[in-house]
Amino acid sequence: MTGRKSNPLDVAIIGGGPSGIAACVELSNASELRVALFESEQELGGMPRTCHFFFGMRDRKRIYTGPGYAKRMNNLAWKTAADIHLDTTVLQIVPGHSGDLHEIQVASPEGFRTFDARIILLATGCYESPLNARMISGPRPAGIFTTGTLQDLVNSFHLKPGKSALIIGSEIVSLSCAITLRRAGMSIAGMVEEDDELQTYPQLANSMSKLIGFPIFKNTTLHSISGVKRVDGVKLIENTTGEIKEVKCDTIILTGKFRSYSPLIDNTVIGYDPATFGPAVDMNLMTSAPGIFAAGNVLRGAEMHDLCALEGKRAAKNIIKYLKPNRERVSEYISIKAESPIRYVVPQKITQKEIKSYRASFFSPGPSVQLEHTLKKGALEAWSGSQIIWKKPFSKLIANTRITLPLNEFDWQKANSNKEIVLKAIVM
Repeated sequence: MTGRKSNPLDVAIIGGGPSGIAACVELSNASELRVALFESEQELGGMPRTCHFFFGMRDRKRIYTGPGYAKRMNNLAWKTAADIHLDTTVLQIVPGHSGDLHEIQVASPEGFRTFDARIILLATGCYESPLNARMISGPRPAGIFTTGTLQDLVNSFHLKPGKSALIIGSEIVSLSCAITLRRAGMSIAGMVEEDDELQTYPQLANSMSKLIGFPIFKNTTLHSISGVKRVDGVKLIENTTGEIKEVKCDTIILTGKFRSYSPLIDNTVIGYDPATFGPAVDMNLMTSAPGIFAAGNVLRGAEMHDLCALEGKRAAKNIIKYLKPNRERVSEYISIKAESPIRYVVPQKITQKEIKSYRASFFSPGPSVQLEHTLKKGALEAWSGSQIIWKKPFSKLIANTRITLPLNEFDWQKANSNKEIVLKAIVM
């Protein structure tokens, strides 16, 4: 690499979505740190730039459209003293050893450069699983998109990707997909969910189905895709009966099944969570590499934008505390993990002292879990070895939505500090 930066940074933020921008603003407003924000796109704002509405409720205390929210966050970032590098891709990070500076190698239209930073904040977001990750048989004709690609084509480039689309998945993003398709003037051939329960709020999904006019195929799997140059239909299989149903469409939208976008931690000392493939963090949002933090959807896959922004702000506050010379160092952690059907838990390392001093709320995101699929009449449990230290029943646990984990309600007197905490979801 060439063109080494002569003046090292205090904080390098990688990612210009809600969490990265919120961290940038907080760090710039609350300190005199030398901050730089690196974004691979030509604009700041992340996914909200091509979305619809209902943005900003918890972090901005008002409701914006997606583009309006992205513009507001963009303006806030440019008002700070931070150096903002657009159209700049971070190729590699090299964590420092024993308090050494971390190295960041980037590529931009100006060429290759290397920066040094005392702190790195990973805020690279997430992505929807593409076709080749979904084990779907058949050819690969044109007309297959993820929600993100669809929204970019329709909302950014004002294109009509097809005539009739089939939506695969029923997460909250699938409903946003339906709105985008109608905005593009396309008909909807249906929404397909492989589980017997919708993976979002059923009343909202059913109301939209009736309002827009499309069927919902529950307990149904996409068996195969037909078409040579362009999609011309699919075969669906009913999971219980094995009945095959053919549906005509020229477009397929693959929604949900989000995964952390975290290639920068590959082949580094930064520990990752095998459940999310993102970095594992403690309650201060620091990874296993001292001085490298992470916030937002890089930790878990999809989460609401405003919660990501609030988490970015919290990461910034923790970074400021970390840089103080007299900070208190934590040497012992309790590991916490989740068993299926719980999809993840964040953070993955906790301390009882931090639990007592921290309270999660509607406007302050804290430890949380998400489920792989919706459960009726279930319960969440926490186990320490053979001891159950917390249990809470639910009438319904909606998949792919944030469930706050009240760690302060756990019976820590029963917990074994030498045992990891295991979270379970059961059907009652």
